[in-house]
Amino acid sequence: MVLAALFLSTLTSNHAFGAITITEIQPLKYPATIKNMNKSTVVVVNWKGKLGGGTNASLLDSDYSQGKYLVSSDTNQPITVDFFQLANEAKVNLKTLRVRYKNKTYKSFPTIELDNPGIDGQIISIGAKVAAGKNATAGEKFPRYVLRVTEQ
Repeated sequence: MVLAALFLSTLTSNHAFGAITITEIQPLKYPATIKNMNKSTVVVVNWKGKLGGGTNASLLDSDYSQGKYLVSSDTNQPITVDFFQLANEAKVNLKTLRVRYKNKTYKSFPTIELDNPGIDGQIISIGAKVAAGKNATAGEKFPRYVLRVTEQ
């Protein structure tokens, strides 16, 4: 089973003349793994880009990374960050979603009233646990997620 994640962004602004931009630096990526036969296959890549302790699969490579996005704004309005899975793969789910922004880790979404990233921008790092149920079919999987940033 090969696990990967695709990024879908929503670039929105609630301010009539403001704009939020999100630039993908690197997507959240999982290593290729061997599917567990009798239990769910779990791989954790945290917001630091490290393999998490909940990983219970044999890895075929070490090609994984946290997601990194540069977020900028041309206003000073507070922002909301939302991060969620699209559940596009049968029996494969993203769980334990984490966002790191301005030296703080967020675990529940949407997260509101965050400091504006400014015109020069700030990095948002993301990580998550991917769990493929024991009845998930083997093969490449591409669990997708949305990272949405809006001005308030």
